[in-house]
Amino acid sequence: MGGRDRRPRAAPRGFTLLELVVALVVLAWIAGSVAVGIRLASASIERGEAVARDAARLRAAVGIVERAIRSLDPMPIPVEDNTTFYFVGEGKRVRFLTDLPPAAVRSGGARLISFFELPGPVGGLAMATASPFRPEGAGSWEGTGDSRILIGGATDVSFTYSEGPTREGVWEFVPAWDPKETGRIPAAIRVEFTAPSEGGPRKTAFVVPVPAGGGFGG
Repeated sequence: MGGRDRRPRAAPRGFTLLELVVALVVLAWIAGSVAVGIRLASASIERGEAVARDAARLRAAVGIVERAIRSLDPMPIPVEDNTTFYFVGEGKRVRFLTDLPPAAVRSGGARLISFFELPGPVGGLAMATASPFRPEGAGSWEGTGDSRILIGGATDVSFTYSEGPTREGVWEFVPAWDPKETGRIPAAIRVEFTAPSEGGPRKTAFVVPVPAGGGFGG
């Protein structure tokens, strides 16, 4: 009669201290990798949001400038000792009369409007407005008081002007426009500036046609 195998069974083997230490190191490495990935993803999302905000602000500012220039009004108003249309085109500033002021301007109706570069750490591409019916005439308006910043930190702001295409179809732009010499309003205004952004300084340039101006050049 065969007897049963009564040899003692081996006790269940547990983790050694070395194995526990290795497992903890691996878990810590995995947790660290996950944390780094989450931080990188979060930073990428934040950068993307910042770029989107910069682009939205830029589009809004460009839209304000475009709408104002397109609605440039040649209506005669008191300018110095005369009654004539109002337009001052300089390299760093442009001033004119608009019949469609930006929505941010609470006063409706025709307004004098100015776009220019306001220097300094809190400057940028700025806008100022005023009533066209001034006791001293519109010619005395400097166009810089009570300004509002459209694009903070913008530099290298410049305006150039064109009388329209030449007979060869070429658009030429000049750095200033004097209605006393030309007798009319420019056909288009080119606006240029450098704006700060998340990815570094961004050069922007666009041309706005002036429906009230124009005529063939040279």
